[in-house]
Amino acid sequence: GDGVSDLFQAIQPYVENFKAAVLEEPTDESAPLKLAIVGRPNAGKSTLINKMLNEDRLITGPEAGITRDSITVDWNWHDDALTEDEKLDGIEPDRKVRLIDTAGMRKRAKVNDKLEKLAVADARHAVDFAEVVVLLLDATKGLEAQDLRIADHAIQEGRCVVIGINKWDVAEGPSKLFNGIRAALDDGLAQVRDVPMIAVSAFTGKGIDQLMKAAFQARRIWSQRVSTGTLNRWFEDAIADNPPPAPGGKRIKLRYITQAKTRPPSFVIFGTRVDDLPESYRRYLVNGIRRELGFGGVPVRLIIRAPKNPYHEKE
Repeated sequence: GDGVSDLFQAIQPYVENFKAAVLEEPTDESAPLKLAIVGRPNAGKSTLINKMLNEDRLITGPEAGITRDSITVDWNWHDDALTEDEKLDGIEPDRKVRLIDTAGMRKRAKVNDKLEKLAVADARHAVDFAEVVVLLLDATKGLEAQDLRIADHAIQEGRCVVIGINKWDVAEGPSKLFNGIRAALDDGLAQVRDVPMIAVSAFTGKGIDQLMKAAFQARRIWSQRVSTGTLNRWFEDAIADNPPPAPGGKRIKLRYITQAKTRPPSFVIFGTRVDDLPESYRRYLVNGIRRELGFGGVPVRLIIRAPKNPYHEKE
């Protein structure tokens, strides 16, 4: 083990730069969609990918833990339901997808086997390199706390999340189940509202086209940039409708906003006394960005900064 720590330190900057280059490069609709399928063991991830490919490419079975390594498969999905707007945007019906199958992720306290720990770590790394993450649920088991943890990890990494409810063909009380999962997601993932949720069956193929449609739409939203004029008009209206508070009688002034980056969409607001801005007002602004600027269902980053004071050092 001599020197391994030094080797890791030497390699890490290259890995981080590579990841940034992969995720932040401009993406047009013809670029392959990097789609990771994640979830608890036995949710049907490998079976779903086999159905997408229409061949038994991945090993499946009733036992949990068959998939150990993240496996990448290139696939062409044919979109039979292109809208007129999508056709005008030059989107082709044949869409390239890079599917990533991952090991099932159990609750951390239950993971004792060393090989399983490596498999779960590999699945988490697959999320880091994906653009859209499909969290696959088992309709016969519903939504559990571990599902929310997996979704939260993807959101914290800035990835789009689409919920797929698998085994829909054998679900009991589907309408009640769907509404219950939606309510639990809205409560448990308050930081991202309106995450797309699609009922699917890896056995019959039901819902796969709708799932892919939602994934491509999520990437489109995740990659979009708002014009400066539109952004400033929204910002002025948001502040006029609900001015920032004035703690201690001293008003917080928010002066201007800019979109710093995409993938995930990130915005920076500059102002004075911003350290006193309450979290509730920050949520008000993020919710407005999602609702008014078309960023619903994807993670949004909002950074609030005070401009540098040229006299600060002298003082």
